[in-house]
Amino acid sequence: MILELLMALTPTDYDHLARTVQVEAAPNTMDEYCVAVSVLNRVKSPLYPNTVANVVYSPGQYEGFLYWRPVAKQSVIDRLKDNDKMLEAYSIIGDRTDFKGQSML
Repeated sequence: MILELLMALTPTDYDHLARTVQVEAAPNTMDEYCVAVSVLNRVKSPLYPNTVANVVYSPGQYEGFLYWRPVAKQSVIDRLKDNDKMLEAYSIIGDRTDFKGQSML
């Protein structure tokens, strides 16, 4: 299921994922991929909105957006397009809809 969702992501979806990763994960770590996968898990869950934008901008969902609305860095977008890393992240967190990496504690 996660692979199907990855294949269906639009450039706008990647932009929203990158913005979220930039405020929620340590740069250049597996945490970036795990945060992105947790967002996608929310998209596929009936308990959350069914688009990346609606998930990440839902009130109270991603605390980092309270302080910063970054422009998505192309380097982050490019990293998130690495399906092998995204599948590896999925193997770490499974279907969890929340993720807080160890580097962020």
